[in-house]
Amino acid sequence: MGVSVTELVTDLATDLATGSTDRPEADRADLADAFKSGFRRQPNGVALVACATPDGPVGLTASSVASVSADPALLSFSVLRSSVSGATIAGAGGGAVYLLGEQHADLAAAFATRGAERFTAAQGWTTRPGQEGGLPALPDALATFWFDHHQVIPAGQAWLVLASVTAVDLGPGEDPLVHHDRHFRRIS
Repeated sequence: MGVSVTELVTDLATDLATGSTDRPEADRADLADAFKSGFRRQPNGVALVACATPDGPVGLTASSVASVSADPALLSFSVLRSSVSGATIAGAGGGAVYLLGEQHADLAAAFATRGAERFTAAQGWTTRPGQEGGLPALPDALATFWFDHHQVIPAGQAWLVLASVTAVDLGPGEDPLVHHDRHFRRIS
């Protein structure tokens, strides 16, 4: 009898939390594959996470954004440590999370593609009032959470960013874009 996906995911989560690597390499690879396959079955909302740099804004697509606390207002997201954009965002002092609607599938794909154009007017980005040179606004985002970093935690191959929300801009109340099994999808 084989090991269930639930047991594999639980074991991987324990390994990541404790930093344990006492499993044989093949077992760790099998566990990691099962872990990723299991989470591909879980639909998630899609967001863009961005920060400002002296060379302009940097951003990426994320499906790991989660509400942590309303008081104080905290959210979390994770970024791969091997990602240049992820490293830039994790190392910045703050940024923004833009929750995407179903009309943003092409935008999400662009921010998930290395070398694709980002933050263009054609994609709907505008200058945030009073923030010239900073992060742009995406007026049709379902919501934008402006944040300062609260804590960055190394977690396996990723950084878990705990962010202190400083402002929220609410956009139109449209249907969200979701990510499921490696595809962007509409709910309706």
